[in-house]
Amino acid sequence: MRRVLPAALVALALLLAGCVSMPSDGPVVDVPVIGGGDTRRASDIDARPPGEGASRSDIVGGFLDAMTAWPVQINVAKKYLTDEAATGWNPERRTIVYTDAQPVRESGGTVQVRLSAADALDEAGAWTGALSGSDLQLDFRLTVEDGEYRIVDPMDALVVPVTWFQQRYRQVSLYYFDPIAQILVPEPVFVPQGDQLATSLVTGLMEGPPPRARGIVRSFVPRGLAVALSVPVDDKGVAEINLVGDAPRLTAEESELMLAQLAWTLRQDPSIRALRVTMGGRDLPIPGGASQFPVTGGEAFDPAGSSAASTLFGISRGQLVAGGAGDLSVASGPFGQTDAGLVTMAVRPDGRQAAGVDDGGRRVRVGPVRAEGTSAEARTVLTGGTYTHLSWDVAGRLWVLDQGRGGARVWLVEGDRARQVAVRGITGRATRSLIVSRDGTRLVAVVRTAGGDEVRSARVLINGRGRVAGIRVPLLVRAAEGTQIDDLAWTTPVRVALLTTTAPGVLYEVEVVAVDGASVGVDSLSPIVSGRLVGLAAEPGEGTAMFAVYPDRYVSMVDQHEYPAGATPLTQLDFVG
Repeated sequence: MRRVLPAALVALALLLAGCVSMPSDGPVVDVPVIGGGDTRRASDIDARPPGEGASRSDIVGGFLDAMTAWPVQINVAKKYLTDEAATGWNPERRTIVYTDAQPVRESGGTVQVRLSAADALDEAGAWTGALSGSDLQLDFRLTVEDGEYRIVDPMDALVVPVTWFQQRYRQVSLYYFDPIAQILVPEPVFVPQGDQLATSLVTGLMEGPPPRARGIVRSFVPRGLAVALSVPVDDKGVAEINLVGDAPRLTAEESELMLAQLAWTLRQDPSIRALRVTMGGRDLPIPGGASQFPVTGGEAFDPAGSSAASTLFGISRGQLVAGGAGDLSVASGPFGQTDAGLVTMAVRPDGRQAAGVDDGGRRVRVGPVRAEGTSAEARTVLTGGTYTHLSWDVAGRLWVLDQGRGGARVWLVEGDRARQVAVRGITGRATRSLIVSRDGTRLVAVVRTAGGDEVRSARVLINGRGRVAGIRVPLLVRAAEGTQIDDLAWTTPVRVALLTTTAPGVLYEVEVVAVDGASVGVDSLSPIVSGRLVGLAAEPGEGTAMFAVYPDRYVSMVDQHEYPAGATPLTQLDFVG
């Protein structure tokens, strides 16, 4: 289901490379993927009830068709069920999205539908992955009720084709907090598009974290509350959230955290500028006594790190360089010294501390980015390994990938203490790169396999004291496709850009993938980049910068503007994190 660059386009690019001697440092060529995001409004679909004398196969086919009614409604679909089955059927428990289905088959009293490929969403709309084996076969038992065939045992799921789903659902994020309530953590889910987007967002948040996120995040939205009918948005962009149920009294701090969750969740609806909340008929207090809370509120809990520096940091001739776009200079701290010998580096999200690998990749040190008084030394935190990738989160935890003998190891440095963290499917494997989200709850790695590089994503468990308690089993984000992934970078808190080699040193594809593994409803451009790249530099925010980095310059993937690297060549360029 992944969007794939047309083969003819790649062939044409390779032909040009051979015939006109494409330079190794050529420009970025922005090539949109055919079939990218369609913003047109999906047409309404009326479901058809069962006809008189319909066969068992007709009843099953009609039931599947009725589930594609738009706007979503299931009253007609229930007419294909027995009265008892209709009462108990709950399609909100799960969504199955399939690419194609084989012809309906009858076997005894059962009608079977075999799906060629399908993926599933849980009750919250969170992606749970591909179905396989027997899960791809839907079995329906039928009986005769009032002289007509009716389905006895429908699956508690909405079963719809991928084309229908892509036109009518979009991936959004529900925002929760990390266990110590220091930073918001986005949890991607799919919701129906249209006039009820605000209602879908708030309703999803009311239900608490999706199953996969439980134990990783916490919510300050009280349980036992529900949205009263809908969430209307007035002509000034103010969303009125009326919550009904057993409403507890919240402290001022709890109210602020709840408002931050709602604001960050609702800001994804472009029509909303502010919100007001009532619980059990009482207004939820807003900090400062204001009458409404802006959706731009709660910036202190930004999942990308509100204090994160927007400065670029890189390595040139083994020294740390820093500055704005087009204005890089050697840093004044210990990593800016002429004998720094940096191989790779990463800067803490507050922009104050850096970690650097030197000594040919065998040592990791941490020190200030800039000289601070007389103390400008870096301290050693790891030695003796083969350290290749560093990543910081906003809590100041440093993650280190060690590619030593016997397979990769993942080190975690917290303060002056370093310890290994076991990550199934990554530890002990040929892991090529590793990055951690700024909120500290996600880890993404590229692992080399016999079939090429694959991308795996794992959730990080953080305890109530803010320490890493473990890593959950990773899920497969992108399967090996015989390709090599040279770099990866966060483009949003829940999406990662992959720099994939199409022709080594000549052409690369930049592909954006969702860290939950969703492959449907996540449309994006996949530009082709020409020349010999150093890597990618990107920030994890909507509409923020992403650069293709060359030794002598870096080029914006948004507007194609080129920035000179300066007098010396770059071997790395990144934002903080």
